[in-house]
Amino acid sequence: MKNIKNIKKAVLITVFVLIELILYGTFMYLDIFDQKANLSMYIKFFSIFLCFLFVLLYYRTSKQTKVEKYDNTNNSYLGIHILRIAMFFTLLSDLFILVLEYYTAGILTFIIVQLLYLILISSWISSGKPIKTILMRVLGTGLITVLIVILYRFQEPEVKSELIFGIYYFILFLSNAIDAIGILFRSKRKHRILFACGLLAYFLCDINVAIFNLKDYLTINETIYSQIYNFSAIAMWMFYLPGQVAIALSGAK
Repeated sequence: MKNIKNIKKAVLITVFVLIELILYGTFMYLDIFDQKANLSMYIKFFSIFLCFLFVLLYYRTSKQTKVEKYDNTNNSYLGIHILRIAMFFTLLSDLFILVLEYYTAGILTFIIVQLLYLILISSWISSGKPIKTILMRVLGTGLITVLIVILYRFQEPEVKSELIFGIYYFILFLSNAIDAIGILFRSKRKHRILFACGLLAYFLCDINVAIFNLKDYLTINETIYSQIYNFSAIAMWMFYLPGQVAIALSGAK
C-alpha cells in the first residue's frame, strides 16, 4: 500500500513538472521571438497558479507534527502551511503586477511573501529562537531602507512610495538570499537545499526586474542600458518560474 502511494506521488510530481516545462518552453519561445505578449502573460500566470494548486493539494499535514516546532522536516505542519500561504501571496502578486498592473499592491504582497520565507528560514537556522531573529531582520532591513531613501533624495527630491516599498522588498529578499546560500553549504536536508535553490533563482529574477526598471529612477547612459534591457526582459521569467517550481516541490519527500 505504501509503495502504491509513493508511486502515485511520484506520478503527480512528474506530471506537475512536465506541465510546467511545457508552459515554460512556450512562454520563453514567445518572449525570445517577441510574439503574442498577451498570450505569454496568461501562460506565465497560469504556471504560477499551478504552483499554488500543487502546494495546496499535494501535501498532507498532521497536527501531530506541530510538536516539531521549528525543526521543519519534510511535510512539517509549520513549513507546509507557510509554503501554502506564501505561494498564495505569490499568485496574488503576479495577478497585481502581471495582469492588472497594480504595481504597488504587487510589491506589498511580495513583501509578505518574503516575510513568510524569513519566518521559515529563521525556524531552520536560529536554534529554536526565530522570533528574535525575525524582529532583528525586519528592523535591520527597515533601517537600511531608510538610509538608502535618504541618500536617494540627494539626487531626486521626490521619492515615490512604490520605490520605497521596492527598496525594502529588495533588501529583505537579499537577506533571505544570503541565508539561502548558507543553507546550500551547511544543510544536509534535501528539501531545504531545494528551497534555497528555488529562492536564489527567484532572486536572480528580481535582479533582472530591478535592471529592467532602473531607468525609471536613475539617469543611465542609453547605449549601455539598451544592451542589458532586452536580456533582462527575458531573463526575469527565465529564472522566476524554475525558482517557484523548486520552492513548490521543496515540501516533498
